[in-house]
Amino acid sequence: MTEPTDPLEPGPPGDSTEDDSKPIPRLYIASPLTGLTRKRREAMSHRIETVKKSVLDTTVTHRAPAERWPVTMHVPWDHTPPWRNDGLTPATIYERNLDHMLEADGLIVVADEACSAGIGQEIEWAVRSGIPVLYLSRVEASRQIRGIPHAIDARICADAETAAAYVANWLNTRRAQLQNGPGRRADRDLAYIKLTAQLEVAWKSTANPTAIAAQLNLYPGAIDSMIKSPARVALTPWSTICALATELGVPLDVRRTLTFLESRAWIKAAEEGTWDPKTAARVRAHAVSIGAPDLELPATWAAFHMQLYGDSGE
Repeated sequence: MTEPTDPLEPGPPGDSTEDDSKPIPRLYIASPLTGLTRKRREAMSHRIETVKKSVLDTTVTHRAPAERWPVTMHVPWDHTPPWRNDGLTPATIYERNLDHMLEADGLIVVADEACSAGIGQEIEWAVRSGIPVLYLSRVEASRQIRGIPHAIDARICADAETAAAYVANWLNTRRAQLQNGPGRRADRDLAYIKLTAQLEVAWKSTANPTAIAAQLNLYPGAIDSMIKSPARVALTPWSTICALATELGVPLDVRRTLTFLESRAWIKAAEEGTWDPKTAARVRAHAVSIGAPDLELPATWAAFHMQLYGDSGE
């Protein structure tokens, strides 16, 4: 069976009177895929279909044409289940699911009796992306899931009717956030597109990618993945982006600019310590990325230099 070629397949169609110029929000429907018995697979398939139908009913089917707000859905269960034997590598699955998650405006988890490792990672991507999460399970979610300081609604639903009701309520409650999602994603990509392009060019042209990756305690392949899109750069910890940009010599507009007194102290510390430009930039990026106080003092900058390089210097 061949894999669909469209990386972001369309979801339920809206009414023909819908404004086609209005961006349509996207949902990611996550579920366990690995290690399911035939009985559990059949039960999970029924639950996923219930969720999909509830999404369609809530946003389109049960609404008057003028009140419809269609969404698209990406459901790995329908496209990349391991029982298809489609030959996709684990790396391909990871990359594909990450791309779909970063293009999603909401996550619905259809959990089994126990959550899978893949679902845990998808929840973390959603939390770091700032999108709402609905977690549906036949048993109570773990304390760690319930304790996430995020817009995550964990619900117990033992039957299809209850699950459908929770989906409908979540969609109606989160409608404004979901519909604003495409605009938020566009703003995110716009904010990071220049930096992503600069990092990509510098990374591809560097003569020592392995050494740079080792300096950051990363695999070279991790950097390839990290800078593949603006959304991925935005998802990466800012300290890692600062360090990578410094190693590659990419100018970086950090989260806040230095004041005049802070800049003067930084320059003075660099001059007194005879730091080369790369070292000075790395110290600056590190200090600003962690929100360090007392940056108006040259001694503070010297202390950060010591933290990064120790007594050995550069």
